Amino acid sequence: MRRLISTSCAAVLLAAVPLAAVPLVAMLAWPAVAEITNTDECKAALAADPAKAREDAAVWERSGGGVPARLCSAAALAATGAHATAAQMLTALAENPNRAMSTGLRVQTLVDAADQWLAAGKPDLARALIDRADTVTPPDAGRLVLAARAAAAEEDWPAAATALRAALTTTPDDALAHALLAAALRNGGDAAAALPEADRAVALAPDLPEAMFEQGAARAETGDAKGASAAWLALIEQHPDSSLAGLARLNLQRLP
Repeated sequence: MRRLISTSCAAVLLAAVPLAAVPLVAMLAWPAVAEITNTDECKAALAADPAKAREDAAVWERSGGGVPARLCSAAALAATGAHATAAQMLTALAENPNRAMSTGLRVQTLVDAADQWLAAGKPDLARALIDRADTVTPPDAGRLVLAARAAAAEEDWPAAATALRAALTTTPDDALAHALLAAALRNGGDAAAALPEADRAVALAPDLPEAMFEQGAARAETGDAKGASAAWLALIEQHPDSSLAGLARLNLQRLP
């Protein structure tokens, strides 16, 4: 069969939130009263209007909001697509020894910064921060999946697969992790090993787009054109507007 349109895991392992830097909002006129004064209010403001939340978070910061206000500003930047700026802010916050933060919060801030660097197209910076966090506390399943996505962005398929296998030791029924492992194995050249992982993902979550796509891809690359067609047609029928459905349509044209 002809080579699939996407043999990179970008379609699956990196299917989470692309971002692009935008300028910081202008300083608000003084005096101003902070409309956000705590984390719960920040969450509500982000859900209602991320751009306005960024402005209000800036006022909260200037009003002495400290670390919570800084985190709110970073979250608002991320929500408005300014991932590189959010990543810079979070990295600086996590690495500042003068900021009073618990170990857990500092580690989570490192991980959040890594997530934003990955979204900003800087997987090398993301991996460095994840490694730093791992020296402080053992990674949980979520951090391991993030590490896998960062490794995949640099086409380091063995590292991606290793991280996903580690994640699955604690969350064995995580359908998305199985689908991502299938993607890593397939892109690493082992479609035969990818197929049972994709099948397991579909068994756990029959309508998960990533699972359906990878089942089709693994079947196609192991010579099962009929099975690949069935998986991809089901994906297109159930999720017609998804990016993976678009890839499935292109790949269907390449089946023998």
